[in-house]
This record gives sequence, structure tokens and C-alpha cells, in this order.
Amino acid sequence: MAATESGQSSCKTRRPKRKPSSSTYDEASVTVRNPPWAYIRLELITTPPSTTTLDAITARTHLTSALQQLFGLTGIAIPVDILKTDRNEVWIRVPREDSGTIVAAVGGWVSTARTRDEGAEQIGWKVKGASDWLANLVAGNGSDLFED
Repeated sequence: MAATESGQSSCKTRRPKRKPSSSTYDEASVTVRNPPWAYIRLELITTPPSTTTLDAITARTHLTSALQQLFGLTGIAIPVDILKTDRNEVWIRVPREDSGTIVAAVGGWVSTARTRDEGAEQIGWKVKGASDWLANLVAGNGSDLFED
């Protein structure tokens, strides 16, 4: 309170001016720059072509073999989560900093496998896609929308 010349006290309260609101909600933005995971879509290629479907155990065996062949024990230590297997394709999740290592290992890996009829076939991985975001691999590039 402040005293005036006549001895009376006055009380002045400052009220903040309100800004006109253009919306009824607050806007916020979030930027994720370094996601912890990377996602890779692989296809198992066989010569001669095979009709057998790929299961999670066989996929992990082939992935481990590729990593061990190129990087030894260091390659085996990389955690790989198998998210989905579909016919001869597999979707995996790996730590983002190791995604280049995985792509290098499986991209150059070729092996020989025995078949049930005592024959042999060559197998290898084809990298169909790799991204820091799973939605990018699921959606693809849109080229399949225009195919008949």
C-alpha cells in the first residue's frame, strides 16, 4: 500500500494483459534425433529356389553364422530381435549403431546348406530395406501402389 498526499492509502494491483488466444490447446513439438533401434528387412535367397518357409530358429542360425563369419565373437555379441518371419523374409530389430555392421555381414554372406533329399543348396541374404523407423519399412516407397 502506498500513502497519498491526503494521508489516505491506496492499493494498486497490476493485472497482466491477456493475449488473445487463437486456439483452445497448447502446441508442443518433439524431435527424436537418435532412435535407439534400427529395423532391417531381409530375404533369404536359395539356389536352386526353395519353397520351404523360414522360421525364427533357422533365421537366427543363419544370421549368427553371417555375423560370426565376418566379425567373429564381436559379431555374435550384437543383440538381434526377430520381429517377424514371413515365407522367406525376416524382419529384425538391432541397436541403431550396429545396423551397418549387420547389413555388411548379411549382405556378403553365402553358405551351403544340405537339403532333405541329400542335395545341397547355396543360401544368402538379400537386404530389402533398413531404416531407423519401422513405419518406413512397412509402408515401403509406394511403388507397389501402381503395379497391376
